[in-house]
Amino acid sequence: MGAEHDTGTGQSGRIASLAARLPEYPSTSRLRYALGGALALVVVVRLLTLPAVFQDGAVVLTSNDPYLYRYWVDLVHAEGLLPWEYPTAVANGEPLLVAVLWLASLPFGAGRWASGFVIAWYPVVSALLTAYLVYALGTRVSGDPRVGLAAVVVLAVTPAHAYRTVLGFADHHAFDYPWLALTVYALVVLLARGPHDGRKWPTVGALGLGIAGQVLAWEAGPLLIVPVGFAVAAASLFVVPPDPEPSSPLAPVVMGVGAGAGLVAAAHLALGWHSPVVAASVGLLFVGSLAVLVLTAVVRRTGLPWPALLAAELAVFAVGLAVAWRVAPDLVVGFERGIAFLTSDTGIGEMSSLGEAYGPALDLLIILGFAPFLALVGLPLAVRAALRERDPAWIVVVVYGGYFAALTLLQRRFGGELAALLAVLGGFGFLAFLSWLDLVRTPVQLRSDPGPEAGLDPPVAVPDRTRLALIGGLSAVLVGSGTLFSGLISRQTAIQPKAFGAAEWMRAYAERRGWEYPENYVLSEWGRNRMYNYVVNGESRAYNYARRNYESFLFTSDGAGWYEEFAGRVGFVVTREFEAVENARSFHLYTRLHDHFGSASDGAPGVGHYRAVYSSRDGEYKVFTVVPGATITGSMDATRVATDVSIDGAEFEYVRGVDPDGDGSASVTVAHPGEYRVGDRRVSVTERAVRTGDTIRVE
Repeated sequence: MGAEHDTGTGQSGRIASLAARLPEYPSTSRLRYALGGALALVVVVRLLTLPAVFQDGAVVLTSNDPYLYRYWVDLVHAEGLLPWEYPTAVANGEPLLVAVLWLASLPFGAGRWASGFVIAWYPVVSALLTAYLVYALGTRVSGDPRVGLAAVVVLAVTPAHAYRTVLGFADHHAFDYPWLALTVYALVVLLARGPHDGRKWPTVGALGLGIAGQVLAWEAGPLLIVPVGFAVAAASLFVVPPDPEPSSPLAPVVMGVGAGAGLVAAAHLALGWHSPVVAASVGLLFVGSLAVLVLTAVVRRTGLPWPALLAAELAVFAVGLAVAWRVAPDLVVGFERGIAFLTSDTGIGEMSSLGEAYGPALDLLIILGFAPFLALVGLPLAVRAALRERDPAWIVVVVYGGYFAALTLLQRRFGGELAALLAVLGGFGFLAFLSWLDLVRTPVQLRSDPGPEAGLDPPVAVPDRTRLALIGGLSAVLVGSGTLFSGLISRQTAIQPKAFGAAEWMRAYAERRGWEYPENYVLSEWGRNRMYNYVVNGESRAYNYARRNYESFLFTSDGAGWYEEFAGRVGFVVTREFEAVENARSFHLYTRLHDHFGSASDGAPGVGHYRAVYSSRDGEYKVFTVVPGATITGSMDATRVATDVSIDGAEFEYVRGVDPDGDGSASVTVAHPGEYRVGDRRVSVTERAVRTGDTIRVE
């Protein structure tokens, strides 16, 4: 960087100069080791699912949605699709994510194992990149490397970020985090007061890249770049009179936003990525940022105070919104869909509001750990430093944190985005808290006089043994509790070996019989449906059919009616032992299938179209195939027909109740082949009869 010079703002100038010079300071081995340890903690917490992901040589992604991206990557490999040939669902969904995962998997081949390996590890790589950017952000915004280190530790154990970047949890959110952190870091570097040099232009490019990455990564990406506009507007209030700086830092920011708009437009026009509304969102952000730049220049020239600029910005925003409402109906529709997306009650856990599961306090602790509480300590200190030094860098972090806190309150899925901002504020708060206890030196920005040579202090000093023990104890509480909650959530999302074993068994069963999709479609609880179908038939694109029908099927008594729905559409039905099943009755299909293998029981007749074929050794998972069933008919003097059945994992007596009419005639459908006992007679039912729906008369 250029030579340090006095900006005329006293302490703020010295701190700004320190922050600007930090990248030039030679890293001491102690700082490198500390950063390496903090990043290692990030990785260790993300490897809690390692045994569940790599099972018997197979890659078992956790949760449900990762199998969608595995499906798309496999499809791109199999059909040799180029980025401009992506299906509409990819091009308008997560095109950049699919493209990057496909590119990363090329060195490993095109098989299922290769795509699974790359997709399983990508969240961990994302976590590392994000953590390093959080370190850079915390160090840059505070002028103190210890804040950056503390921020990495806080991020490492914040559950919302940890479980979404854990090994195998490869949904699209993990891909958003590095782009978000890069955008915030670039904004801070460009807006921070103090000297700039030639590095400004690469930072402008980094801002454009971060904005474009967020939008191209996800169809709801425009939601993630909204705080850029808020940050620009808030920063503008710091660069009007009585600001003594001769130039405004907003122009490079606007250039970066323009670069992002250009990248998104190029991808939309050349590759067909995203709808026109999504592509236009960055253009609107650029126009708004440009308007703020012009208004700021006018206010600076006229010497008006910041309230005048704020009023002008609000007026321009209102006029722009009204004009867009009238002349751009597609944007209005997109806005309405965005509101519906945030406020709709879908019943999906990650889209529920924070506090809905266990109440606000406990949900806050489970999802975000201690990060919000540490951030509450750092927040007023950060705002005070920003106001005292007239430096908008901290305000960027605060604005972003407030925005994603609001989104997280609406949908907890945004807790991962919020975690990066909480980590920076929480790291600052944690260091301040330790300094108040006289365990470490006061953070640079909280010193009454940091001194012109403050930046030459050892970045990481080792405290004495007593202080080190106290710091270790406090850190252990932070790390231990966060890791505990992260582990609990990660274990809930992991695929149990018994569930994967059932999926592998169904795949082999279907292959032996030559079943093709949808003959081998698996109906299961929707939260595992993509996993089952990916393993069995490779079709894991959607789970809507299972979500609409699975529970309705289980908690009804009309097995024959559902057979008509399933015929030709469903091959397997998976049941699982639930810890608590509300409203389950003996006549419900769930009880009749899972508890009795489809056999008759007290108060409940058996079922004739659902053939038990597999059970895990402990009976937690059971698999049934949908069959026409053979019909036994004729004169019967018995009230039941029964046969002994042996399947993989269980043996049982399969019983169907018989209700003869007045002349002794009866008819009953059975799902299993075998030698049936009908009173003192025997009836042989073949495999073919069960598969083709034959009728067998009792002589």
